[in-house]
Amino acid sequence: MTQQNFRRLIHFALAITVCALFSSVALAQYPIGNSHLSDMKPGSVLFFNKYTSNPSNPQQGDTQINITNTNQNSGADIHLFLVDGSTCSIADSFVSLTANQTTSFITSDFDPGVQGYLVAVAVSGGSPTQFNWLIGDEYIRETDGRLANLAAVSIAKRSPGDVAPDGDGTATMNFNDADYERLPASVALSNFNSQATDNTQVNLYVPSSNLIVGASLSTSSIFTLVYDDTEQVFSTTVRAVCYTTVQLSSLRIAGGNINKIVPSGRSGWIRFNGGGKPLLGASIQRGPVFMGGHNLHALSLLPSYSITIPAFGI
Repeated sequence: MTQQNFRRLIHFALAITVCALFSSVALAQYPIGNSHLSDMKPGSVLFFNKYTSNPSNPQQGDTQINITNTNQNSGADIHLFLVDGSTCSIADSFVSLTANQTTSFITSDFDPGVQGYLVAVAVSGGSPTQFNWLIGDEYIRETDGRLANLAAVSIAKRSPGDVAPDGDGTATMNFNDADYERLPASVALSNFNSQATDNTQVNLYVPSSNLIVGASLSTSSIFTLVYDDTEQVFSTTVRAVCYTTVQLSSLRIAGGNINKIVPSGRSGWIRFNGGGKPLLGASIQRGPVFMGGHNLHALSLLPSYSITIPAFGI
């Protein structure tokens, strides 16, 4: 073997070693269930960012909630919390899934005439537990003809085992990257078409810190930045109580409405900041050509947030 070939062999071996080291580090830092919140992985807590139903005509407006246990060996108990977007009040129920089982239900059967969001929590004996195997999605039909399929946003539980009860029939889930993954501090609508031709609604909410009796009807101010497709930015504020549906055409922007900023044939995007509170949401668009919806994208994470739920045996 020549000296030149020997050097090449050494360099190749070093390259393979470095790649292996980077791969092992990546796997150690980002194993399944330990990355940040996502609507593309399983978790122990699922947030369904919108549900609605028309009690007088469910065929015209309703939501189908779907939850699946992807664990091949163990069953799961799930505590469901349906949060009324108008009053912040809570309706709860339980569902149990065997290994590999999926279930679906219609919100007009569970919570007719209500628009809000749903939280599904894996529990053991009533207390929140680590079970990073749940996935879900929902089909939404609005009374105005909007259609969307939204994946549930999943949160993994990092710490093993159950959450210790508080001693008063409750348990507190801490979303701080030590117990559960963190919640978004700011979110974005990645793109919207001009509202001169399309109609886009954004649904925003601050997750209730109390899933026992619901949060108070306090108003949150959401600092909002609207960008056009040439990088110009305009600021405004959205007022949110429990759960807010914002029609982009109604945004109050200095210098004109949103159609002046994003005229026909153009597009833009929006950044929403929770102002120290977590923020989640989704967007549903209806236009002459395209219709559909998607969850808002998480841009940054809140350091810590706590949600208290009832903890009792089922």
